[in-house]
Amino acid sequence: MFIKGKGFYLALPLLVVVLAKMLHPILYVFLIFYFIFLYLKHFKILLSVSLLLSFLLFLFFYLPQPLNQNEISGKVVSKDDQSIVVKRGYHKVKVYGEFKNISLFDDISLIGKPYNFHQIQNDYAFNYQCYLYSLNIFDTLQLEKIKSNQHQDHLYHYLEKRIKTSSKVKSLLSLFILGTKDEQMKEYYQKLTQLSIVHLFALSGMHLTILQKWLMNFLKFFFSKKGQKCISLILIGVYMFSIPYNISYLRAYLMLFLPMIFGKWLNQLDIFSFLTVGMLMYNPYLIYNLSFIFSYLIYFFILLLQNQKAGKYYLFLGSIPIIISIQHILPVFSFLIGILLMPYIEMIYKSMLYYLLLGKYILPFLSLEYELLLKMIAFIYDFSFTLPFSQPTLFFIGVYYYLYLKGIYKLNINRKVTQEVCLLLSVLLAFYFYPYYNMKGQVVMIDVGQGDCFFIQQPYARGNVLIDTGGLQKSDLATSRLIPYLQSQGVFYLDAVFISHEDYDHCGALASLKEHFKVKKVFYDFKKKKIGDLVFKNLALDKYYTNSNDRSSIIYVTINHLNYLFTGDISKEVESDLYQTYHHLDVDVLKVAHHGSSSSSSEDLFKMIDPKVALISVGKNNRYRHPSYLTLKRLEAYGVKIYRSDLQGMVKIVYYGGKNYVMTSSGF
Repeated sequence: MFIKGKGFYLALPLLVVVLAKMLHPILYVFLIFYFIFLYLKHFKILLSVSLLLSFLLFLFFYLPQPLNQNEISGKVVSKDDQSIVVKRGYHKVKVYGEFKNISLFDDISLIGKPYNFHQIQNDYAFNYQCYLYSLNIFDTLQLEKIKSNQHQDHLYHYLEKRIKTSSKVKSLLSLFILGTKDEQMKEYYQKLTQLSIVHLFALSGMHLTILQKWLMNFLKFFFSKKGQKCISLILIGVYMFSIPYNISYLRAYLMLFLPMIFGKWLNQLDIFSFLTVGMLMYNPYLIYNLSFIFSYLIYFFILLLQNQKAGKYYLFLGSIPIIISIQHILPVFSFLIGILLMPYIEMIYKSMLYYLLLGKYILPFLSLEYELLLKMIAFIYDFSFTLPFSQPTLFFIGVYYYLYLKGIYKLNINRKVTQEVCLLLSVLLAFYFYPYYNMKGQVVMIDVGQGDCFFIQQPYARGNVLIDTGGLQKSDLATSRLIPYLQSQGVFYLDAVFISHEDYDHCGALASLKEHFKVKKVFYDFKKKKIGDLVFKNLALDKYYTNSNDRSSIIYVTINHLNYLFTGDISKEVESDLYQTYHHLDVDVLKVAHHGSSSSSSEDLFKMIDPKVALISVGKNNRYRHPSYLTLKRLEAYGVKIYRSDLQGMVKIVYYGGKNYVMTSSGF
């Protein structure tokens, strides 16, 4: 086998432990088989060490985390417009509030109260809590009072002053020298992310290598080759720990530093494997950090392909599942764009290093480079071509990487990989068309907090419908929740959006949704519409109600033998009028009106319908105290199974053939 070292054998069981925590405990079965394999191969020392490390990692995951403390002291290691991160020993605390006179690396003492944020409970939603854990942030506080703050002179502040300029190039200087993004750069960063070339602009191994060579050009007049490497790495280490923490940069630095110490006994793959083990032992939650996943996985492939001429081309294929998992799109020419831009980015980075020495004398040249870069990015973005993908399944990832690693193996024994490349592209193409042969449909109550939003996806991509969009005053619900979820389902346009009424919690996200997503039609008032195979009927009466909630559309639709009734925010008055008009309706699934308010779900409604399932879309700990105790008791009295978004998160009714299955974010 082309993997000669043994470090890989230690890294593998730890990876299984974190994946089992992240995905499903069934993966522990593979760990048992792996230990049996080591035993049969007589790798007794490896088996013992693997068992010990796996057990310690397992304990780390399931032991309780540190309790909140209201008074903390430590060093400010990160800062943005709304919060700071304070490091105290091993752990960090994120504190929300205003910190106008606080700088990075200040010593601070403060008092706060526990800050609890609502974790989005939608499929494939960004897990903010686990992301904080990956940064060693285990507590969050809301600032009440700053007791003391002591400013500390630091290399970071010197660099910050050094790059201080009125020129537009300051944004790029901050990004490449300090590793921080200002508001102007955040806008461009979104474009870079969509083009999948953001790695060229985030401090990484490429920049570290350039910096080391740049330093060695000055050191060569005074030191030997070995001395140049040692001193340059020491200087880079001082610099690295003087800027905000960067996972990719730390990995790149350690992979330059550690071989100098252990290179006589271990090969590069062994060192990398031990580094991965060490990082995961230090913080297993790193597996939830996309920077860690991308950086370490791609570097692993680089090590396996480092002696191959076609390595850099084959490397791009290895990054595809990660790219589509994060973005749900694949920029077709991103690899070519990256190759073309890399020399220019290297030139700009070198110019910035000289700017630190020469200051204003190099600024005109640097400004010219920056302006040209912005024009290049704008041009590339306007003519970029992307392919949409749904969230990759474990089956797809498993098959894809099996073929990919098989190709790496063949490359390392000097055999052609034409067959593997063709198979990889075939698997990718088959997955691209997955929505068009997906036989399952679904009706989804999306967790949008205090509001309504229901998504209906028909099999074989025959139609995608949204009933209401929800709306939050303090954040963009469309870009933060709706669009990411729709894209994860392989949906890149909506055939129709039905708005029940114009309350903000039902339509507030519509404007942003239309701006950032393709919406074919929006219906506020209608009688009957056919979308794909489904017919949507509006049962609202031709009567004027003074309350806008009572003017809600009342949508009735039959999906796979189940009758659904979406009632908007109607009150008991409308329910009584409906009963007088229709007397009886076959309803299996009821969208409970007005988030379960006591003003709805009257006896008249249940004289007319006999639902089996009730869906209540409601925000957790909302100020209205929805759903009402009386409403819940009435539903229970009629034997209705209740599903609530505040307790169970996203609720899906998945249908296939003639069967329907109710699933929540926690399972069936």
